Amino acid sequence: MAKLKDTRTLKKILLIFLAIQPFLDCYLLYTDEVISFFHFSPTTIIRMFIIAMLIFLLILNRDIKFNRKNLYIYGSVVILYAILHFLVSINLNNSTYKTFDFDYITEAFYIIRMLLPICIIIITYSLKPTKEEIIHMFLIAGAITSIVIVGSNLLVFSRASYGGGAIKGSIIDWFLHPGQFQSFELASKGWFNSANQISGLMFIIYPVCIYSLFEKVDKYRVAITVMLTISMIMLGTRVATYGSILLLTFSIILYLIFVFGFKTAEFKKKNFIVVCCHIALVTVLFIHAPLVNTATAYSDEDDAEMQKLIAENASIKTLLKYTGVDEIYYKEIYPYKDHKPFWKYVVKKVPASKRVGNRNSQTLVTHDVGLAYENITRSFFGLGYSRFISAQLYLEKDFVVHYYTLGILGIILFLCPYIIVAFYAVLVMFRNKKYSLFYTTLLCSLILPLGVSYFSGHIVDELIISLYLGFIGGALLYASRKGELSEKG
Repeated sequence: MAKLKDTRTLKKILLIFLAIQPFLDCYLLYTDEVISFFHFSPTTIIRMFIIAMLIFLLILNRDIKFNRKNLYIYGSVVILYAILHFLVSINLNNSTYKTFDFDYITEAFYIIRMLLPICIIIITYSLKPTKEEIIHMFLIAGAITSIVIVGSNLLVFSRASYGGGAIKGSIIDWFLHPGQFQSFELASKGWFNSANQISGLMFIIYPVCIYSLFEKVDKYRVAITVMLTISMIMLGTRVATYGSILLLTFSIILYLIFVFGFKTAEFKKKNFIVVCCHIALVTVLFIHAPLVNTATAYSDEDDAEMQKLIAENASIKTLLKYTGVDEIYYKEIYPYKDHKPFWKYVVKKVPASKRVGNRNSQTLVTHDVGLAYENITRSFFGLGYSRFISAQLYLEKDFVVHYYTLGILGIILFLCPYIIVAFYAVLVMFRNKKYSLFYTTLLCSLILPLGVSYFSGHIVDELIISLYLGFIGGALLYASRKGELSEKG
C-alpha cells in the first residue's frame, strides 16, 4: 500500500491509464448486446475503478497537498444534485410520449460518467505532471490511435466511419482507383466505436504532437505526427478532415507569434520545415480524401413538389414525405399520429434550411419535447439522459443537449469547470505577461474541442475524449496556480 500511495507510482498509473485509452474504445465493447446487458459499456467500469482508486489513494496520501475540504464540498453538492435530479426526472408523466422512459441504472452511470473527468482534473492537479510527461503521454495515445486507423485501412479490414461494416478499399485505392468507390465505403475508423468521437480525440492530440515537432525532431515524433495526419483524413468526418488543415495552420501561426511576437520560443529552421511539410501531405491527401457528406439529399424539385401539394391542400401526412425529414422521426421517434400539431408546424412554418438533415430534425423534436415537459425545476435539474436515449433522441449538440438532460445546475457542475480553468489560465497569462507556447497549445487543446462539440456533438460526455480534457484542465490549473505558465517553450 505504501508503494501504491507513492506520488511517482500514482503519476505513472495516471499517465499509463490515459495513454491506453484508445484500447478501451474498441467497438466490440459497445455492441447492442453488450450495452443492453450492462446498460452501458463495461469500459466505464474499468475507468471508474481506476479513477476511484487514484482518488482514494490521493486522499490517503498526506504528502500530497490539495484542498480536501473543497473536494468534500464539491462531492456533497454533486450528491445533493444527483438526488434532486433523480427526483425531478422520475416524477415526469410521459403518457403522451410513451418511449420517453426513465432508467435508474443508465441515469446513474451517466452522472458518474460526467463526474469522472472532474476527478481527473483533481488527480492531475495533485500529481503535477511535467511538460515532458504530458508530451510523451499524448504521443503514445496518438501512436496507438493512428496505428490502429492507418494499419487497418491499409489491410482493408477497418470499420467504415459511416453505415457500419468494413471499408471496401484502402488509401491506395484513393489514388489508383478514383471514383470506383463512394466516400462512405472508404472512410475508415479502425476498430473504434465512433468516428465523431475519435475526431474529437484527434482535436486534442494533434496540436500537442505538432508542438512536439517544434520542440524536437526525431523519427518517432515525425512518424507519429505523420500517421496522425493521415488517420485524420482517413476518418472522413468534416471535423477530422478540415480539422487537420485548420489545426496545422493554426499551430504554425501560433509558433511564429511566439517566436517573433512574444519572443519566448526559439526559431528552429529544421523543425519549422518538417512541420510545414505536413501541409504538403495534407494538401495531397485532401484532394483525394473520402470526405463523407452526411446531409440529407433535398432538391429544388422536392421543394417545388411540396409547395404544389400545399396549394392543393394535401394532408400533412402526405407533405411530410417532401420535407427532407427522415421518416424515422415522424413514424417512430416522434410519431405523427401522437404529435400532429408539431408536424403541422414543421410543414407549414419551418424553412428547409432548418428542417433538412438529421441534426436539424433532432433539434426541432428535442425543442418540442422541452416545451412539453420543462418547467423551472426541470430547467435546473434536467429531464434525464436515460429518457432521451430511450426515445432515440440524444441531440448532437453538446451543452444544448446537456441543458435538456442535466439542466442548468448539471452544466455548471460537470461542464463549467473546463471553461473556468481555461478562463483562469488565460487570465493568469495576460496578468503576468509571461507566455509559454506549450501551455498555450494545451489551452487550445482544451478550448477547441469544446467549441467543436457544439457542432459535432457527443464529445464532452464521452470518456475517450473528456478524460483527456480533464487531464489538460488539471495540468493547466496546476501550472497557472504555481506560475509555470511562464515556462519558455
